[in-house]
Amino acid sequence: MGGIPGWRNHRYPMTVNKEYSKIKVKTIKPEKALAMLDEETDLFIVDARPPDFKKITSFLKGSKIHPLMTLAENYHTIPKDRKIIVNDGFMRQSQVAAKFLILKGYNVVGVVKGGMSRWLEEGLPSVSREEISP
Repeated sequence: MGGIPGWRNHRYPMTVNKEYSKIKVKTIKPEKALAMLDEETDLFIVDARPPDFKKITSFLKGSKIHPLMTLAENYHTIPKDRKIIVNDGFMRQSQVAAKFLILKGYNVVGVVKGGMSRWLEEGLPSVSREEISP
């Protein structure tokens, strides 16, 4: 058993940020997210996947990679004057990244429901890592 359940199982100390746990993040169905990407010019797409991921190597067009594990050090490079959609591979990191950004004062409009795995299952357009700017 890993992650938080494993940590709790071993009775390791944990701190719960009550403010953080109260934040609700909207999930956006992939088709709705695609419409938003087509309609709104001020969207900024944060991809929160770790830098060494191997599964699902496709991205939303215009994505910027900001791994969850380094977001605390690099969030200041994300523009505060734009609406933000957070995405990842399977909607595992995006919720946490979105809450972090909200706490930092960013306008996060939501996370893509199901991440890129659902996006691709629905046959929506994607780009390769080489096609997104660093």
